[in-house]
Amino acid sequence: MSSVDLARLRIMIVDDQTLVRSLISQALQSMGIKQDRIFQAADGTTAMRLLDIRGVDIVLCDVQMQPMNGMDLLKELRCGHTANASNLPFVFLSGHADRTNVVLASQLHADGFVVKPPKPAEVEKSIQVAMSRNRPEIDPFSYYHVATGTEYDKKVFGRLFETRAPVSQDEPAEKCLSLDTVKPGSVLARDLRSKAGHLLLPRGASISANQLNVLRDFSERYGVALIYVANSDEAAANPSVARH
Repeated sequence: MSSVDLARLRIMIVDDQTLVRSLISQALQSMGIKQDRIFQAADGTTAMRLLDIRGVDIVLCDVQMQPMNGMDLLKELRCGHTANASNLPFVFLSGHADRTNVVLASQLHADGFVVKPPKPAEVEKSIQVAMSRNRPEIDPFSYYHVATGTEYDKKVFGRLFETRAPVSQDEPAEKCLSLDTVKPGSVLARDLRSKAGHLLLPRGASISANQLNVLRDFSERYGVALIYVANSDEAAANPSVARH
């Protein structure tokens, strides 16, 4: 395994304990990483906002947080809901890596666990391993059905794939757009399916910039050329439209 130049990395630490974030930040700085390349978030929601405005190379994240825990954050990331790449290296910080979390982390292509309280040598080793691994293939649509079991997951993702009634006259008016003209955040007026008929996103979901890029970059795989979206003004006025 070739050694990674740690000093070049931009790292995000996500943990609801200030002490843990401080310990890890100090450990990273002792490895040669400058303080201005270390970003901190106290919960998953804050981390999501930061990942929309900051490009990072790896995330070190606590598992147990409210209301969005570490598994939820990784799922959001893998589904392409941030401005960072879906296959971004991601290492969990955990007091105990129980079997359920280990299996779930594997399904979400996490890059390992660091046991808390974190030892600098273990943090450095985990970063080296994660940054040296072959990254999972980018397919943000494949992670939607990985259930984390949290209330957040049920509310945000579970409701998207509930059985839906047929489209009625009360649905927002739709327009058919070419893939290149769909804007990030557009709400789907119809189910989005691949050329093989697999459901990628249900109607009512919004489509992210990352997801649009994947559809363009892997056009042979997905075969999506046209997307039906709700007229923006009407969709915004419809409170039933989901965020994702």
